[in-house]
Amino acid sequence: MTLVEILGIAKERGASDLLIMVGDMPAIRVAGKWHRLEMPACKKDFVQKVVEELLHPDPLEALHRLREVDFSRTVQPAGRVRCNVHYQRDHLAMVLRLVWPSIPDARKLGIPEHVIRMGETHHGLILISGPTGSGKSTTLASMVQHINQTRPAHVITIEDPIEYIYSNAQSIIEQREVGSDTHSWESALRSVLRQAPDVIVLGELRDLESISIALLAAETGHLVMASVHASTATGAVSRIIDSFPAAQIAQVRLQLSQALRMVFAQRLVPGKNDAQRVLNYEILMGTPAISNMIRSNELEQIHNQMGGGREHGMLTFAQCTRDLQERGILPAEAVLSK
Repeated sequence: MTLVEILGIAKERGASDLLIMVGDMPAIRVAGKWHRLEMPACKKDFVQKVVEELLHPDPLEALHRLREVDFSRTVQPAGRVRCNVHYQRDHLAMVLRLVWPSIPDARKLGIPEHVIRMGETHHGLILISGPTGSGKSTTLASMVQHINQTRPAHVITIEDPIEYIYSNAQSIIEQREVGSDTHSWESALRSVLRQAPDVIVLGELRDLESISIALLAAETGHLVMASVHASTATGAVSRIIDSFPAAQIAQVRLQLSQALRMVFAQRLVPGKNDAQRVLNYEILMGTPAISNMIRSNELEQIHNQMGGGREHGMLTFAQCTRDLQERGILPAEAVLSK
């Protein structure tokens, strides 16, 4: 079968990912579980041909040199896909993430209204955290789309690679892809503050430099929205602080305490049937009490503050789980834990 046909099957079955590697059948991930497709194992020539069809000459050269490369493409009928091509056991392999055909409405994803409206904030730092595959990019895109539809702002995104494509509405949105629109992540970050943005969207806070620039931008009158790999809201705060050398940590705590507006930590959990996954989340708001805990290095108290902070829009994973169960969206506790 061709890649287009395989992607058609993946889309029809509601898959989030497609894995192709030499020596095994293509596999798709549906509701978090991998399933092999009933077709012959992929041969070396087939995988090589697929990669060459997807990659332009420059990324293909980078693949041979670096042994792995990220990019995104539009492949019908699946639509836009985010791709990672790499080598394993000296053979090519690739994982394709199927991106939603259009940017989902944040409310339909189950994101609370007050979280969506945080995009109307004019300065500060908003973090979307969660493990790989938890839907951080989709949540971030939905919040950017809310900004796009509700206020005139200059939005600059820096992505590696671009996943969702925005059509300008009230906002003016520039999307910069690392590798094609800018030579490097670092170069794009260093120049973004000179491009007159109101909102800066970073696909990921990945290192000390990106975190430093995000904090600086948030302090100087910009709204910065970014994803970070951390399983909890408190973990996201710790991840930011622990990225810095010991001599800078006190200053970073102060910066973060002043800049942080919200952490939305999320994960996808099994719903009432095997084909369904539900957004489970916790919310940390940058209240004066939370700011003081960050500044005073009392991070272990943040979770308790979240648990008692519903009037400020805060919530823990446990509270969210109970809410979803009471609304009949999640199964009973015993079924969920099993």
